[in-house]
Amino acid sequence: MKTFFEKRNSTGPTGDEGFVVNVYSGLEKSEILGFGGAFTEAAAYNYYLADESEKKLLLKKYFSKDEGIGYNFCRLHIGSCDFALDQYSLSYKEDLSDFSIERDKKYIIPFVKDALSYTGGNIFLFASPWSPPAFMKDNNSLIKGGKLIKEFYPVYADYFVKFLKAYKDEGITVSALTVQNEPKAIQTWESCQWTGEEEAEFAIKYLRPALDKNGFAEVKIILWDHNKERLFDRTCESLSVKGAKDAVWGMGFHWYSGNHFDTIDLVKKVFPDKMIFETELCHGDSHDLTDEERAEEYAIEYCDDINHGVNGICDWNLILDTKEGGPFHCRNTGGCYAPVYYDNETGKFKEDATFGVVGVFSKYIDRGDISLETTSYSQKIHTAAIKKKDGRIFVFIVNTKDEESKIVVRIDGGAKTAVFTAPAKSVSANEII
Repeated sequence: MKTFFEKRNSTGPTGDEGFVVNVYSGLEKSEILGFGGAFTEAAAYNYYLADESEKKLLLKKYFSKDEGIGYNFCRLHIGSCDFALDQYSLSYKEDLSDFSIERDKKYIIPFVKDALSYTGGNIFLFASPWSPPAFMKDNNSLIKGGKLIKEFYPVYADYFVKFLKAYKDEGITVSALTVQNEPKAIQTWESCQWTGEEEAEFAIKYLRPALDKNGFAEVKIILWDHNKERLFDRTCESLSVKGAKDAVWGMGFHWYSGNHFDTIDLVKKVFPDKMIFETELCHGDSHDLTDEERAEEYAIEYCDDINHGVNGICDWNLILDTKEGGPFHCRNTGGCYAPVYYDNETGKFKEDATFGVVGVFSKYIDRGDISLETTSYSQKIHTAAIKKKDGRIFVFIVNTKDEESKIVVRIDGGAKTAVFTAPAKSVSANEII
């Protein structure tokens, strides 16, 4: 899609009623924490392969607000995930005496350190396990689901603490944890099943006390971390457990089961004090879409998520290769797409069509900005708006039509208006001045 940023001069009253986008500066929805992607081992390996000049260019593209798209909300995996080079755990003994992040020190930690150094530490990091160590599970395997054996709940809580301590010793602060990536899924790769009650019980009785006892009281807990269509149901299930509302900071979701943006509204309505994050999204090789179609789906997702009140969005792999959309293992569905690729033939990084689309939002929305209520005259004109601390208002427009469209932005019933044309198939950030 075409992407652009414009400063729109406010105009006087307009009689156009058929092209209106309403923005209400006094109706605030959510504070934005940030946008980013995942430091998977696959991403870190591709970063490792590049020369120093390319690495510096990549850091600028992703993490600079002035010359890049300003990522500041990123994900780590605890142990291996499907986009690791192969399967591994951080411990293989029941007393965790062999716990080690030496594996992470080869690729992941250097990439994270470079990004933190480039941003002055301005990245909120959260971490997710794809599976507990195999010896803790009833199928004795990292893959194909299985469940955490109840007797290992306290040991697994200590496993999280050791991860936090080890990363802290490397100068890396992890600020939040999800209990499990995709806890409803049985995958050919690393996976583990949890019910909503089980996640809540683990968070309340084991993980939260272990964090508090070991100097990590500030580390937040996020539940669900799976598809959006069950977000409200799962939130109700987990937060109905006594003590969960105090132990749990927020809920995470993925985009793989359709739009379901109204589920975000339901969670915000019933649990207004809980944070909501999109913790993963990407297109897989099985999606038969053009670059333009993939970019448009991303634009709609980001715009409508913000419009419905998410606090942050984290894309999947920061970098994949052009060879197979990886590297990866144990996946029966092939590789994935990413905003940036490492070209295996040239040794250069190159941008995917989604990179610029994501950047329209991540570049112009800062941590602490507040999303606002909006309405749109057309289902093909998607809108979101944010208010900055200084009161400035930015309006985001995704025009999915095949022709340019007139837009009349009306703020607070006409206290300010701006009239402009949104090109066909475009996404824009518009500062109303």
